[in-house]
Amino acid sequence: MGSWLAVPTNRVRLVLVSLVILVVAWVVIAAWAALVPFVFGLLVAYILLPVVNWLDDHAPRFLRRRTLARPLAIIVVYLVVIGIFVGMMAFFIPAVIEQGKVFGQAVPRYLDQLEQLYLYDFADFMERIPAEISDPINTNIERAIGTLADAIQKGVGGTIKTLWDTVSFIIGVAIIPFWMYYVLNDNRRLKRGFYAIFPEAVRADLGNIERIVDSLLSSYLRGQLLLCVLVGVMATIVLAIFRVDMALLLGTFAAVFEIIPILGPYLGAIPAVLIVLLTNPVNAIWVALSFAGIQWIENTFMVPRISGDAVRLHPALVMILVVIASQLAGVVGMLFVVPLAAVFRDVVRYLLLRTTERGSTPALAMENLRARQW
Repeated sequence: MGSWLAVPTNRVRLVLVSLVILVVAWVVIAAWAALVPFVFGLLVAYILLPVVNWLDDHAPRFLRRRTLARPLAIIVVYLVVIGIFVGMMAFFIPAVIEQGKVFGQAVPRYLDQLEQLYLYDFADFMERIPAEISDPINTNIERAIGTLADAIQKGVGGTIKTLWDTVSFIIGVAIIPFWMYYVLNDNRRLKRGFYAIFPEAVRADLGNIERIVDSLLSSYLRGQLLLCVLVGVMATIVLAIFRVDMALLLGTFAAVFEIIPILGPYLGAIPAVLIVLLTNPVNAIWVALSFAGIQWIENTFMVPRISGDAVRLHPALVMILVVIASQLAGVVGMLFVVPLAAVFRDVVRYLLLRTTERGSTPALAMENLRARQW
């Protein structure tokens, strides 16, 4: 790599490519609101890409000769996805919406019950604490209850309304299926065109970096998606067994929170346990134990088989990263900080192996990266 940079023409090319990347990054940041649907579409296309590739590679030879295999593979995948979506729209989503309305109407009552539970059951405990400590605690808790009510009743609805009122966002959503088709159909051609921008000397390194990114992102994202579905199903079944109101909605909460690394399973259990505590206190301990059992099953049997030790990050570090990402980039940051941190770590390791070890080649650096446990 050093000898390649010694050539003036190559240095000029590197500067030009860097400028193009900076301009593209600036455009993406400036038009982020309009590009959100495309980011989502790119994520869905990335998840579906292995299925499309498999169908394309295993299609009959006469279809591949006529270049019909890949378009037909995409159409088959689209039909399956549309079927799943229609089934959800017919059965799952209406039930969740109905239970969501019931939950929204019950929120003020639940908050009143929580406030009464706090005022009476914890009064003796708070009296034992010095006033200079207990008074700020009381004030902050009462303020938090009011803030929570406003957030639930107004915040979500306002955010969704603002999002959907954006004309560019709606247009983006409308063209996403067609855009995804071209991304899936021309994936290999786009990749070859991207590599052609760069000199031959660095293409092997770019290919290795792409493999590092793809390996980490694919295993993490697809694994997390499957875990969300499985945990949501198990939580819904447990809540239905205990005859908990809004079991489907609370199970959906558990599935959605599962996306958040480490903290998600605990956050997903809180709404269910609180509602059971307020409506049927006898079952609260059993519901809490059931969620703990789901977490044990997930960590013991599901995670090792579905995603394995994909990112190889310590849980303590993951917690810190999630908190920092939530502050910097909100929910989106919480969702992607873990795989991005793992990608950054392995790419830096690869570049260090390529630049610091004498006689290192792209293949040798990749082999050493896989063999070493740093």
